[in-house]
Amino acid sequence: MHEAPLLHVLKRRFQSDKIYTFCGHVLLSVNPYKMFPNLYDLEDLLASSWKKEGPESYPHVYSIARITHEAMVSDKKEGEAKVNQSIIVSGESGAGKTEASKHVMRYLLRTSSSTDKTKGGEIQAKLMQSNVVLESFGNAKTLRNDNSSRFGKYIRLKYDDSDHVIGAKTEHFLLEKSRLVHVEEGERNYHSFYQLCAGLDEKLKEELGLRQAADYVMLSQGNVLEVSDGVDDAKEFEETVKALATLKFSEEEQNSVFKLLAGLLHLGNSSAAHPDGDEYQQVEIKNSDEAINLSIIASLFGVDPTLLKNTVCIRMQTSGRGSTTAIPLNPEQTMNNIHALIKYTYGSLFKNLVRKINDAHEASSDLKSSSFIGILDIFGFEIMQLNSFEQVRRGLRRQGKRRWG
Repeated sequence: MHEAPLLHVLKRRFQSDKIYTFCGHVLLSVNPYKMFPNLYDLEDLLASSWKKEGPESYPHVYSIARITHEAMVSDKKEGEAKVNQSIIVSGESGAGKTEASKHVMRYLLRTSSSTDKTKGGEIQAKLMQSNVVLESFGNAKTLRNDNSSRFGKYIRLKYDDSDHVIGAKTEHFLLEKSRLVHVEEGERNYHSFYQLCAGLDEKLKEELGLRQAADYVMLSQGNVLEVSDGVDDAKEFEETVKALATLKFSEEEQNSVFKLLAGLLHLGNSSAAHPDGDEYQQVEIKNSDEAINLSIIASLFGVDPTLLKNTVCIRMQTSGRGSTTAIPLNPEQTMNNIHALIKYTYGSLFKNLVRKINDAHEASSDLKSSSFIGILDIFGFEIMQLNSFEQVRRGLRRQGKRRWG
């Protein structure tokens, strides 16, 4: 086996509308950018001869899921615990990693749900809704992909002794925070901002001083405001709000998230300059919207206005003798601080959303987990460095066996 015959096989199968190909335990997929009827009809597949013939005979993302689950159970030695498994889903941006991960999860939930249908349905609903929230706050339109994940995630599906899924835990890494302050031509910032501007209740929008997405520097830099034809940000916002409610975010917590997003948009419209061009005076911060000032932004963040201003306009320097001096910053340094604050705040928000999601999953079950299957959806690197990939493999080895997707 070498590159030429492998590519030839992939090409022949792709031309026959066969987008999946096995290469050992590695499942190769080629995104066709079109829909195939019944390709993911799980009920028909479970009722077919596939269940008897074995998953190796049918290249499909469901087969990887089935092989992994069977390995977790069959690799167990008498008197020992089941062997944890992991599936790695990798590829370039737009390859279909996130969708593949969802189908893997769908199969495992369908075939491993608790005999308690109410409990099983609750766990499945929370897992599916957590994807909605993570995509809203962690995905963005890029040149390659209208719904590109700009972060990596590792989801553990937890199993009890009876091989039923009883919960989950999500770990995230490498959130692309630079996108918050700089967006390339033809791309968008994170979906959450556009959804907020399009779908938030008009009364609440007025309270937050929100306008249209086109009015914000953070959202209009790429000169693209729509995801694509047929995608309505207002409807997507409704789905995100429903998902937050399913995950036990209270109305107060949801409003706090909306306030934070609005505050970041206003902060992104800020500019810094010396009053009257006098560089000996402390920098002033102004907003492109005259109705918005730093005090309003501070109130949305829930912090003291003076503290917010000093944070971005002043650098505190401590001498060797312990004395502290406040050094005023110039406009460029102030804007660098503002951009850093935007990135840090959104990163902290995302981290807390993941924490809240995990809390919701933990609340779904009081049973103790005896094993897990991990699903690693790697960030959409255009070039995957071998040494980075090896680090991922070694990390997963420490947690259990691995399967490749």
